[in-house]
Order: sequence, then C-alpha cells, then structure tokens
Amino acid sequence: MNESSTNLGPEGRGTGSPHGPAIDLRTILAPVDFSPASRHGLAFAGTLAARFHARLQLLHVVEPPVLPQWGYAHIPQREAKLRHAAQERLPQLPAECGLHPELVVSAKIRNGEAEDEICAAAAEDRADLIVLASHGLGGLQHAFSGSTAERVVRSAPCPVLTVRDSVLPGREGGLPDFDLKRIVVTTDFSAESKKAFPYAVALARKFEASLILIYVLPAQLPADLSHIGIVLEEKRLLEEARERLPGFRQAELDPHLCVDTLVLSGGPAHEICRTAEAQGADLIVMATHGNAGLRRFLIGSVTENVVRHAPCPVLVVREREHEFVKS
Repeated sequence: MNESSTNLGPEGRGTGSPHGPAIDLRTILAPVDFSPASRHGLAFAGTLAARFHARLQLLHVVEPPVLPQWGYAHIPQREAKLRHAAQERLPQLPAECGLHPELVVSAKIRNGEAEDEICAAAAEDRADLIVLASHGLGGLQHAFSGSTAERVVRSAPCPVLTVRDSVLPGREGGLPDFDLKRIVVTTDFSAESKKAFPYAVALARKFEASLILIYVLPAQLPADLSHIGIVLEEKRLLEEARERLPGFRQAELDPHLCVDTLVLSGGPAHEICRTAEAQGADLIVMATHGNAGLRRFLIGSVTENVVRHAPCPVLVVREREHEFVKS
C-alpha cells in the first residue's frame, strides 16, 4: 500500500482551490417504484436538488408482467390499472418523503422496461444526473432492484448516482444528509478512467472533502506462470504502480486538495468497497470504461459489483455522456 497526502484543511479536509472543474447541476431525474428503498432514493435526490438548486423530475415506469398471469388479452387492462394507481400516488410521494413541493418540476409515467425508459427519459429531458435506489423491492418487485440499477449505469446518457437503502444516511424525521468529507475515486491509469476525476475534484472542492485515489492490481495474472512466477510478477507490478501513482495524482488532480493514494491487490470491486468502508468514505466516484493495460479493471462487471455492494453512494460516469461538471 502506498499513501501520500497534501494540503490538509480543518479536520483533515482539503483546502480546495479557486480554479478547476465546477458543478453545474440543473436537472435531476429520480425514478421511483413506491417501494421503501425508492422513497429513500427520492429523499436523497431531493437533498441534492435543494443543495444545488436543481430541478427534480420524478419518473415511474409501469413494466410489462414477467409472466402472463393476466393472460395476453388482459395486459392492456393491467397496464391501465397500474397507470391509474400511479397517477393517483405519484403527486403525493414528494410530500411523503419530506420534499418541498417547489423542488419537483414534473412527474411522469412511462410504460416499458424500467432501464430502457429511465435512460430514454433522461435523454429526452437532458437530465444532468439520475439518482437511483439500487434495492427497491416494492409493488413492481424488481423495478429498481440491483440488476436494473446496474443496467441503467451501463447505458445511461448522464452520470448515475446509486444509493443502497441499507446505507442511506439521514436525519430522523427529515431528509438525508449530504455532507461529503472523504471521497474515493478509482483509476487504472487509462485515459478513460480519468473521466471520473473532474467529478471527484469538483465535489471535493465544493464540500472541502479529501480524496482517496485507489489503484487495484487485479489478482488475475496469466495461468501459464508458475506459482513463484506469479508472486514475482505481482510484486513487480505492485512496485511499478506504487512508483507511478503519486506522479499520476500530481499530474491529474488539483494540487490544492488533500489526496491519499492507495495501491492494492485483489478483486477490484471487493477492494474498492472494503477500502471505502474502512476509510469511512461518503462517496465513491468511478468511470465505467477504463480499458488500458489491465483491460477489465473498471469495465462493466467491476462497476456493477461496486454499485451492488458499496457501503456508500456511488457516482458512475461514462466516457461519453451529458456532463454536469464544467471546466
């Protein structure tokens, strides 16, 4: 493990700088399925909207039945019934979650597969961010369960912030808190993974938070190496990463921020989540398409596993998408 830090502010926070990427968050899309998890997700989205003076758009998706228990002739009747119930319930949901009514600018209902409709709605309304609870198990049992959140992360036209209901922070009787003190950001040294850096830096500056820059050497070396060969090769790669990461941090991140660097080995998703928990991180920021060198470090499956198991909210950005961080 290799660690370095600079410019500590009060209580270990970064001091920030007057220049660099800034947050321009105007429209947040909050998908809901009326489950307790999605209600928590909506409350979290409301906190962000209030904090950044953004508009909040609600979306409910009426999904097709998994099995035709209604019979194919009755599917339109089923959809009409669910849509009518949603039309009655959706306007009441913000107040139930403690949101100020002026935060919500629209509440829409769409029919189709949840992940497809969420991404389509985000594209049509040019949403800057999708805030999605990753374990909603309410009426539409799998509407926003882990697999849906992971599929949205994979194809969304804008960044996605996923929040697990079991780890949502909050105040009793009020909206969740959103005060970042420690932010984990991941890299595999590729240009694609650097897409996460402006978001991590902008949020760190906004909240005077410190950053933890993590590189994980995947424990997946060539099978044709002997056991001794694997140990020696892993040692060589770890030493190489320890030498490279501090320079990478200096070249790519705001020098005015407090940044710790960590080089780890093992399963990337497991190590990222374990480190976030051990460090008391408030947010993980990661890109989905780092494919240089060790090709699968930040591709798909790693991101999805972090989303599924992270002990804190996860902000996922893609290489090409609508952005809410500006230079």
